[in-house]
Amino acid sequence: MVGPTRALRCSLACPLFFISVASLIWSVVICCNLTTPQIKREEVVKELNCSTKMLCFLSMAFTGIWIPGLVAWLELDKVNLRGWRKLFQIFNSWMGVCIVLLLGVGSRHFRNAVLLKYINYLKKLFHSNEVNPSSRFVYTNGYRFEYKNYYYQ
Repeated sequence: MVGPTRALRCSLACPLFFISVASLIWSVVICCNLTTPQIKREEVVKELNCSTKMLCFLSMAFTGIWIPGLVAWLELDKVNLRGWRKLFQIFNSWMGVCIVLLLGVGSRHFRNAVLLKYINYLKKLFHSNEVNPSSRFVYTNGYRFEYKNYYYQ
């Protein structure tokens, strides 16, 4: 690999890998302790459970991505590793999508914000009073929207 020496690459990549392994261990320990929460409010416990599980999956994905990254960066045994580099670049570039999917979609607040944006978009799109698809969504208790189905009430 043209560029920095192997010692410099090792000083950049190895701490990142060890930090990702430590975060994976830390999040697994926290996930194991979710059965006995110290917080008594049920809504907060549900939100923290979901967020913690998504962070655990994210740290697993990050550690899994940096395993081929270490192999590609450190050039083990001076073998031709162009395939590993391409694999690492592809997976590392899609890490942002994984963050949005794992942390965003796993959060109730994120889903509600996206749904509210979608409802406002539909209101703007169908501005007349005859066709108003957002009238079937009701903002219930401050945490979620519910779909009113008039046929099964």
